[in-house]
Amino acid sequence: MLVLIGLGLYSEKDITLRGLEEARSSDYIFAEFYTSVMPGLHLDRLEKIIGRKVRLLSRSDIEEEGEKVILERAKKSKVSLLVAGDALISTTHVHLLLDARESEIEVKVVNNASIYSAAPSLAGLHNYKFGRSASIARPEERFFSETPYTTVKANMKMGLHTMLFLDIKVEKSGTYLMHAKEALEILLKLEDRKKEGVINTETIAVVVSRAGAPEFKLKAGSIRKLLEEDLGRPPHTLIIPAELHFMEEEFLRAFASLPEE
Repeated sequence: MLVLIGLGLYSEKDITLRGLEEARSSDYIFAEFYTSVMPGLHLDRLEKIIGRKVRLLSRSDIEEEGEKVILERAKKSKVSLLVAGDALISTTHVHLLLDARESEIEVKVVNNASIYSAAPSLAGLHNYKFGRSASIARPEERFFSETPYTTVKANMKMGLHTMLFLDIKVEKSGTYLMHAKEALEILLKLEDRKKEGVINTETIAVVVSRAGAPEFKLKAGSIRKLLEEDLGRPPHTLIIPAELHFMEEEFLRAFASLPEE
């Protein structure tokens, strides 16, 4: 059996009672944090809560060696894979479950909180008013994705908010978390390139910092203003709202320092 267990947003304390029960009854417990990060999680404390040893996996362990590392064991034993956020948000984990089903391995999923639902609710924005989301990747010499810009443009035309996920790179040399200010500057650079009048320094944006953490921070305002503000420590999630409902606007003024018009 393969059990995929979501750990939530911030620390080892976010694991659900059901997730804890499934992990404790497993023969093997693995964890991966390259698809997302939990800034308050410590592996030793997670092991203490579960009462078992947890083996940390790399990207290649799952994407290239998943069958050998996980599925071969799951054919004869109960294997749990612990992941940040909700269990099946990452397509990597969907592929793993499909491979397990193809191998006739019983699968089980334990859900948890995801930034997909947490960021809109923490920002006081109506969930049904969100359109397609996109990711902002750090530009490279031969790669400067325009997807965030075109996504915001398409959503704005339909009166929908856009949630933008910021680049994360987990490597042996360290973890890179894109700052919201870097993301805002990228959006302005894309406007300079595209010149379609989608984004400017007066465009309203919302920054969700460290969702689920004690030091959670919420800021809203013009891009110009946010570039001057203390936005809190990453990981950040960026939201470009369309026209705000009066209750959304009231919430952002009360909890995110959105200035009066």
